[in-house]
Formats: sequence, structure tokens, C-alpha cells
Amino acid sequence: MLARAFNAIGRKCVFDVIIRDGMVVDGTGSPARRVDIGVERDTITALDNLQGAQAAETIVAQSLHVCPGFIDIHAHSDFNILVAPPGRSKVLQGVTTEVCGNCGMSAAPLIGATRKQREASLAHLGITLTWTSLQEFSERVARQGLLCNIVPLIGHGNIRGAVIGYDNRHPTADEFAQMRALLEQELGAGGWGMSSGLIYPPGRYASCEELIELCRTAARYHRLYTTHLRSEGDRLLEAVTEAIAIGKQAGIPVQISHLKTLGKQNWHKLPEVFSLIEKAREEGLRLTADRYPYTAASTDLDAVLPAWVCEGGNAAELARLKKPEVRAQLVCELRQTERGFAEEILIARVASEKNKALEGRLLSDIAERRKQSPVDTLLDLLIEEELRVDAIFFSMSEDNLREILKKDYVMIGSDASVWDATGPLSSGKPHPRGFGTFPRVLGKYVRDEQILELEEAVRKMTGLPAETFGIADRGVIRKGCKADLVLFNFAEIKDTATYEQPHQFPSGIVRVMVNGQWVVKDSNLTGTLPGKLLLRQTE
Repeated sequence: MLARAFNAIGRKCVFDVIIRDGMVVDGTGSPARRVDIGVERDTITALDNLQGAQAAETIVAQSLHVCPGFIDIHAHSDFNILVAPPGRSKVLQGVTTEVCGNCGMSAAPLIGATRKQREASLAHLGITLTWTSLQEFSERVARQGLLCNIVPLIGHGNIRGAVIGYDNRHPTADEFAQMRALLEQELGAGGWGMSSGLIYPPGRYASCEELIELCRTAARYHRLYTTHLRSEGDRLLEAVTEAIAIGKQAGIPVQISHLKTLGKQNWHKLPEVFSLIEKAREEGLRLTADRYPYTAASTDLDAVLPAWVCEGGNAAELARLKKPEVRAQLVCELRQTERGFAEEILIARVASEKNKALEGRLLSDIAERRKQSPVDTLLDLLIEEELRVDAIFFSMSEDNLREILKKDYVMIGSDASVWDATGPLSSGKPHPRGFGTFPRVLGKYVRDEQILELEEAVRKMTGLPAETFGIADRGVIRKGCKADLVLFNFAEIKDTATYEQPHQFPSGIVRVMVNGQWVVKDSNLTGTLPGKLLLRQTE
């Protein structure tokens, strides 16, 4: 950088970059104000009237808002960040930091059955697993380069799968000691907390007691616990109660992932969910949540299967699905499942070329064309694709979404991996949240519907996530903080990605700075890779 060099006419440049006269929304919730920002190297060093100050580059932002880079508190880009060329879908919507390793599934540790299962799922992206630990993953990422910063969580599913595999049973005393040691190793290497995915194997086989004991370990490292609840539908209240019990008994902060009421029969439960959360907060539990601004969920299609089908890992699950007696039982069970098949299911991604034409089509439509029931079609697809089917589930209430977004303890998270409109990361019909989450909040729910004030919405995307995770030097515009910044046109910002055409970038994001370097100018990448894997220091 040129900040301490001399320019062509001999005057000293005090700053590398000055952003002049922008409307600054600083991430704290304070009213927006017009002020200049001075950046040196990777740090904000001035927030004042900088009229007359010299800089290597001056940006006049009079028509733009300036805010901290968005922190995607619930992301799944752990492996997609290793694909070249790098995916653009996050940084082009203003994301400068992604919290990854959510829902019990993380980049590390990768050993045992966890590693074997992950290898198979990444083959289509051409990613070779060359690491087993967070330390080794960190070294791999440093060689690769990043557009955004990454905050890694440690997946409980990784730990359980590494030691026990995908068996539905309690760990022995020796196995639990191994699990705890593995968690300690990865937290000591810089993991920011432990995540769980209690609808996915092997996390769904863990008892509340197992989770409490592991969370007590994480609490000793002053970390937090994030959880994909054991149920987001018929047993939602029981699942929220379990998460609260884990937090209280382990003495650890809790983050509820993608808070929702799944299935129309459960929409009425939201006030009681709020009551449980707010009572726990009043009693002193640090309890927060996140949510994406859409009413459709997305995950693996086989997540609708009962727990017993998935025991033993993917190979065992697939073998069961092929048995006629198992299929007959599943048909009966799935017709009564908490998700049911009354709501619409859209096929987002398949592995084989044979079924590519099914991407973006509703399960009901596919079933009709195949002259089958939706349940039979679902089971056949899982068998044909060897379980590698992603789906989108239209099952949530827009009114509930608005109420969730308004809660002051709810942050914004995409629940998405990074994708792109071209190259290896452009396949399938992924959920549009991977391309539009943050502009959608600002355009739809702030500017158009006025559900949120601009300053509060930005706080939910920046300062509050940083505070929740203890990221001391990001998330707000303040002297001494890292220069992760977004310049956007508030009148024009909007998401353009749809369920039918998801690979579309938003409008209105003009510039994005990561660690003091522009990664986006005029809504296009600059080619720089200044992002870092941010590791938590042990206290």
C-alpha cells in the first residue's frame, strides 16, 4: 500500500483510502450520519471530517450508504471456498465474513467415518481432502486465498462421526473421552465454538446429556454453542426447551440456527417459542438466533427420512431403501411425518446427468409425470441419485418471518454455501438465499416494507454477530477496527435471485472492502483475495 509513501508532487499520503461524505451506518444501531472514513493498511484509523487530508485513493460516496461488511452468521461455505475460481455469491451481496461449520458439519476435524462420508459428497466439486485438523485446514486455506474472512465452528457431527461413526447409540466412556479430546484439540486450534445438527446423522443420535458434557468443555474455552434444533416443526417447543437446558446446564451461550416454525400446523407456536427464548434470556442465558429472509427451507432430501433409516452412514441407508419391506414401512411413516408432503418440495440439485432435467421442478410434478405418489418418487430419486439430492421445502409463514426478523436478538444468516453464476459452483437450482439474503433484507424488509429500521437491520448483519461471537475488531465502523466495508445504493439495493433462476447477483452493492482492500468495485470483482481464516485465541 502507498499510505506512507510520497505522491508524485511530493506531499505525504496520510491514508491509503479515504471514503468521503458517505452516509455511515456504523453497525451499532446508532443513527446514520455523514462522516469521512480513513483507512490505513487493513484498519480504520479515522472517522471524522477529513477535508484536506491526503490519500492514495479517495472515494466520494455522497450518494451511497457505508456500513461494516456483512457477517453471515450462519453459512455453509466450508468446502466451496476451496473451489477455483472463487464463488462470488457472498461478496457481491456485501458479505465480508462467513461463520462456517454450522449444523454440526464443519471443515474439521475430518477423520474416520466423517472423512469417508465427506469425501464422497465433494467428488463433484473436484475437492481433494488433504487435511484432518483445523490447523491443517488453516494451512490449506492460506495457500488457496480467500475473498471473504471465515470464522470456523467445530461440528459435533464431525466429532461424533470420527469416533463412533453413524451408529445410533451412546458413546462408551472411552469414546466420550476421545470425543472430548478431539473437541479440545480443535477449539485450542482456533475454533469459535461447537455446532450441532440434531436432525442429521450422526448428531440426531446424540442425547441431551452428551451435548451438555461437550458444551461444558466448550464453555471452559469461553466458546459458544450453535444448534440446528432437534425439531423445527411438530416438536419445536420441546427442541427449544432442550437447547435452553443445554445452555443453562453447560454454562454456555446458545445460538439457535435459522429460527422457524416448519409446517402450517406449527405456525401458531411462534408466540410460545418467543416466550421460551425471552424467559431464558431474562434468567441470564445468553441466547440468540438467526434467520434468513425467505419462507422456504433447503437441505438434503433424505433429511425427511426417520432416524432409523440413516443409521450406519450413507451406504447402509441406501441399502435399506432398496429393501421392499423397508420401503413399505417408509411409505407409511412418511405420510405421517412432521413435514408431510402437503407442502411443496422442489428438487434443487441432483448428482447424475440422467436426472438433471428434474432440477427446479416440484416433486408433485415429477411424481405426476412418473405416475407415482410423491413418497414413491422421493424414495426412487434417493436411490437413483445415491442420496445426493438437495431440495427446497415451501413450508413457512411470511407473517412469522416478519415477526422473527423484528426480534432484537435475531440476526441475519443465509444458511447457504457460496455459489456462482458460472463455473463449478453454478450447478443445480440452489436456494436463492445464497445470492440474495442481505440485499433482500435491506431492499424488501427495510426500504419497501419498513419492517425494520435501516440502522437496526445493519446491526443484525454486522455489530450483533460480531458481539455474539466475540469478534472484537469487526462488525462496526470504529477507529481501530478492521476495514471490512460495504458501499451500497439504498434506493437501488435488491435481490434478483429467484427459486426458478437462483444464479443471479443482486443490484445496489457498489463496493466491498475486505481487510483494507477492495474486492468489489462497480459491482465486479477486482481479483484480490485478502480474506483470512480467523482463528479464535484461547483465553
